[in-house]
Amino acid sequence: MTTKCLSCSSTNMKRGTISATGKVHFRPGDAKFLKLETANVDVEALVCMDCGHVALTADTAKLKSLIEES
Repeated sequence: MTTKCLSCSSTNMKRGTISATGKVHFRPGDAKFLKLETANVDVEALVCMDCGHVALTADTAKLKSLIEES
């Protein structure tokens, strides 16, 4: 599957991660914190090599499991 840039429609995209002092995560506000697994959902980045637009995606399967169990 070819991913297109949301800004310029280029297909010249590179996959990677965004980091600060570690991985960047999404944490749903209604997730329970007393779980065996962490409530953090990994975030992946795509950057357009032509215009520089950065798109972020999250692990939706883990996100759904966190919300359904809370």
